[in-house]
Amino acid sequence: MKRSIIIILAALAGACAGTKITKYTGSPRLLANTKILFLSTLWLNDYRSQELFGLAQKKLDDNSQLYYLPGEEYNLIKAGVGRDPIAKVSIRDTASLAVIAEKLGVRYVIGTEVIGLREGGSYGTYTENELDPSNSMYNADNESNSASLMFFIYDLNSRSVNSKFQVKTTIGAMRFQDDEGGESSVNVTDQITALTVAYEKGIKLIRKEMVSITT
Repeated sequence: MKRSIIIILAALAGACAGTKITKYTGSPRLLANTKILFLSTLWLNDYRSQELFGLAQKKLDDNSQLYYLPGEEYNLIKAGVGRDPIAKVSIRDTASLAVIAEKLGVRYVIGTEVIGLREGGSYGTYTENELDPSNSMYNADNESNSASLMFFIYDLNSRSVNSKFQVKTTIGAMRFQDDEGGESSVNVTDQITALTVAYEKGIKLIRKEMVSITT
């Protein structure tokens, strides 16, 4: 995991990355020092989903107690929750979320869903004429990677999804000018890099908006 993060940072240092957070509903203002359950990221395989949860742990572990649903299956079955409901639960199934959250004693459930992945070409060369903005043949995004994620936050107290937002990250290619006014571009990342950055940005927002209660 640490090696993957180093590779991502090195790649981003030479490329242009941008992230937008949009489609807000509610505000992700979780109480700090509470228990939070993370669901598997929808439309990702188990390995990638768990890898993203690892990023959440790094950002939130110091002020929250985190759980990952696949890792809690045994405890839930032991508590009387059926294996099938656990496997099929989603952030939109608020009735099942209430049961699971109560059994685990968590206040919040965070669900994430991949809504878009795009992997650009690995390499491109363009003449000066092709770089002219009026020339529709050239698309500056040909070698760009992008990923979009939706974050959903369920609160057991209200038994509903109180907040959701979309995070989209686009990572451009490294570009090199030639002596004749042309340009070469090299795609040094991939769509999973963009996905990782988008997920981390979403978790950072959740951390930033957390509310601490002092007594």
